[in-house]
Amino acid sequence: MTKPESASEWIALLSDDPDNRDLRARHDAWLESSMENRADWNETLRVWQMLDMTVPVHVAEWQDRIGQVQPTVSREDRVVARPDTDAGPVVPVRGRGGRSFWPRQLSLGLSGSALIACLLVFALPGWMIDLNADYQSPIGEIRVVELPDGSMLHLAPDSAVALAFAGDKRQIELLRGEAFFDVVPMTDRPFRVISGEAETTVLGTAFDVRRGGYGVDVAVEHGRVRVEHSRGSQSDNVSELGAGDMVHVDPDGSFVRQTMAPELVAAWRGGRLIAKDQSVAEVVETVDRYFDGWILISDDALGSEPLTGIYNLEDPKAALAAIADAQGAVLREISPWILMLSPE
Repeated sequence: MTKPESASEWIALLSDDPDNRDLRARHDAWLESSMENRADWNETLRVWQMLDMTVPVHVAEWQDRIGQVQPTVSREDRVVARPDTDAGPVVPVRGRGGRSFWPRQLSLGLSGSALIACLLVFALPGWMIDLNADYQSPIGEIRVVELPDGSMLHLAPDSAVALAFAGDKRQIELLRGEAFFDVVPMTDRPFRVISGEAETTVLGTAFDVRRGGYGVDVAVEHGRVRVEHSRGSQSDNVSELGAGDMVHVDPDGSFVRQTMAPELVAAWRGGRLIAKDQSVAEVVETVDRYFDGWILISDDALGSEPLTGIYNLEDPKAALAAIADAQGAVLREISPWILMLSPE
């Protein structure tokens, strides 16, 4: 296991083995080594609490150093799981420019040239999306755009949108990735965001929409939005969200609601990825937008493991290493532009 370098990595380790005296002593030394480490620990615990997540059972012992009281929880309440599966077929999270799914027979036995050829083939759909986009953002960079109505669009890295603003129509299609919208109120001109078969409608609010291979996520910073799925208008296909509400819309149209502190919505604008009970593959899909290459997951079971944590998007390799440590997995660098997560 790599040496922990962030508060998120320490939380994962301490939650998994809270009574390990050697680990706790090493964490004490890490806290005392710099003010930056203390500040990182303090901020991470604060965000963890806001997510209503658990923290290490001995965290109260450090409250005098960080100036903040944190709750004490039992080991059984920890949320980070560890897989015990063997390595299997390679499953790439996403090809460059759009999500790609690989055939099940693709395995580590592929030659380098065959692997590269497959990567290129499965990246083509993403490149076609770019041809239809009005605005797109490069890998690892956020783009801010003022829309024709004065609303502000914050486009996450490696994302793309198409605009339809004419007459009374204010509509944006999120073709790929994630975007935060700060909408100018216009009672007679609803603002709509189309993301696959999900549609979000508002009059004036600030909210985030993420579209990926595992569905659509909508979270509200302030105001109210209405999220619908095209498969029907029944009550289970419509969700009304207020500040701090979020909903995940599965590809089949089912809705899963959660809550979070409104100030944590679209934390990616500040360089942080906040995951709450998301699968490893879904989290890695987001990290991949910050990495100029391909990220592979060698095992379906590992990709489906639940993950909760706070990760630094400004250093995607470090974020992936922290994800691997939290799952008892390893991060392998096949080349400078191909990384792979696999069980130990």
